[in-house]
Amino acid sequence: MNNHTQLFIVHCSLLVALFFPPVILSAQETDDTVLWLHDDWHYDTAPQSLFDLSQYLPSPFNNELRLKHYLRDERFIALRKLYDDTLAVDAIYDRAMLITEGDIRQALLICTIAVLDHQTLGIRIPLLGSIYVPLTMENDSLFRLRRTNLPKKLLDDNLRASDKDKLQHFFGSAFLAYLTNSNSITAVIGDLLELGEDRFVLGGRNDERDQLANKRGREFGLGLLHDHGLLPSDILWGRK
Repeated sequence: MNNHTQLFIVHCSLLVALFFPPVILSAQETDDTVLWLHDDWHYDTAPQSLFDLSQYLPSPFNNELRLKHYLRDERFIALRKLYDDTLAVDAIYDRAMLITEGDIRQALLICTIAVLDHQTLGIRIPLLGSIYVPLTMENDSLFRLRRTNLPKKLLDDNLRASDKDKLQHFFGSAFLAYLTNSNSITAVIGDLLELGEDRFVLGGRNDERDQLANKRGREFGLGLLHDHGLLPSDILWGRK
């Protein structure tokens, strides 16, 4: 699956998050879920500008921006180097849970959008040519900084590969699986996107490692329905 295609679905899902009530964990469950990391990862990223207007955006959009700000912070890449990408991927989800106050569905959604590694989605339209749909409102420098900071290691099948582009597949599939409570529906959505890949998406191709990231994401999303304390590393690296 192309690294962008799934994001088209997920961006549309922001509207779903606006109109359906969130699933909020109890206070005890939230504490157990989000306070497991070393204090180093819980640095403050509150906007410093007095003229920051993001606070007036609808909650999912504002929370997405807050998570992106967390990823761009120089402390994130420093901690990635100090520890490893296993903790870094968990930290992304952990911070999303803190930002959304325990709303698993919205946490998975903003994780998906915050880890996208392309700025635009190129779509081929018969007879009309190609159009490019923006996937982020970040300027070039902010986008490059965030992309540079993204964890490189997600899957354990190829330790030499860079998996920055697999993060959105993992979190996007987790979001859809959690939202639908269905492995089959989420898999069908992925298959349908694959079918339209070569024909409509510029640079689209069928990638087995994308499919693996999707599969692990579905496992994570479905697992969260039964275990609110589940972390990405539990699925990706078999910690449980």
